[in-house]
Amino acid sequence: MIRFFYFVVLIASLLLTGCVKQDVIDKITISFTGAFDEAPDDQIEFTIAATKFQADKSRTVSNVLYSKVGHTSKNILEIMDLQLNRPIKPGKISVLLIGKELAERGLADKLDVVLRDAIASRRMYVVIVDGKGKEMLQANFSSNEEKGMYLYNLLDTNVRTGLVPRQNLHDFEYAYLGKGLDPFFPLLTLQPNGQVQISGLALFKDDKYVLSLSEKQMRIMKLLLGNVRDGTLETKLENGPYMAIKNIGSKVNYRVGKESKSPKVTINLRLNAEVIDSKGIALTQQEQQRITESFEKDITTTGLELLQLFKKEEIDPLGLGDFVRSKTRKWNEEAWKEEYQTMNVKLNVRVDLTEIGIRK
Repeated sequence: MIRFFYFVVLIASLLLTGCVKQDVIDKITISFTGAFDEAPDDQIEFTIAATKFQADKSRTVSNVLYSKVGHTSKNILEIMDLQLNRPIKPGKISVLLIGKELAERGLADKLDVVLRDAIASRRMYVVIVDGKGKEMLQANFSSNEEKGMYLYNLLDTNVRTGLVPRQNLHDFEYAYLGKGLDPFFPLLTLQPNGQVQISGLALFKDDKYVLSLSEKQMRIMKLLLGNVRDGTLETKLENGPYMAIKNIGSKVNYRVGKESKSPKVTINLRLNAEVIDSKGIALTQQEQQRITESFEKDITTTGLELLQLFKKEEIDPLGLGDFVRSKTRKWNEEAWKEEYQTMNVKLNVRVDLTEIGIRK
């Protein structure tokens, strides 16, 4: 009986592996990054950076750009295949660049080809380019590394240990299709020296780009979105120098209550930090209190400014509506949009200096 069981498992395993469609790497065009840009006559331009391996140099990788203009991304891919001796596999793309002008028109139909592709990774990063995505791919910003992998590592590192809030293809789909929240994407800028920099955060109303946040605003927004263990913050002490602290671990939680008929949301943010730059100030108990109060005031001010900005633009990147919906019976989206404009949001910030470094 036991032998029969193992025999059945072996046969099933062989049948399952036969169901998976396999691609031979030498017979497909590999691209780890592509770009969508606005084109005349309500069209879009799609560019891919195809990976090119040098014949006698196993560690040397370059990119060849291919571009086509059309009305739909799916049709563009098929037309692009006509000039390639190996078919394109969009599921291999790990970073998708979108020009800002195109993002202002809306992204839902542009991303349809990857959202419908079962092979496309939901961990794919989508970013907005302050300019044209094609021009960024034409720049020589990664001479020693394939462009798609360079961009992926740049984004992934800053999401995991830096200032950038996570928002991949899966997160976009959830925020766009869900109720009570709006998507956002990292904003990339091509510097005059040819290097690529994450310059802020692009915010959306439904699927349309409306405005961007600065580096400082992005830093605070990441703290408000969820628990964070990395990143630095700085503030200027009153009648003193700038100070910098490292985030050892922050926790944020939301609470919803009622003020007459309107909901009231309280955001509690607690930050454990270590002083990493004190400009030679002796960190006495009094100075530590002064530092924590300065950071608490700075974070609170920036956080409340962000909340007012979101209300003004009628967007909800923090997902307050989604949170209230999870705590409210018979939640109504249209009623929420009206309540959101006048809703009372309170932000409580507490900073604890758990470490002050080796210098006392």
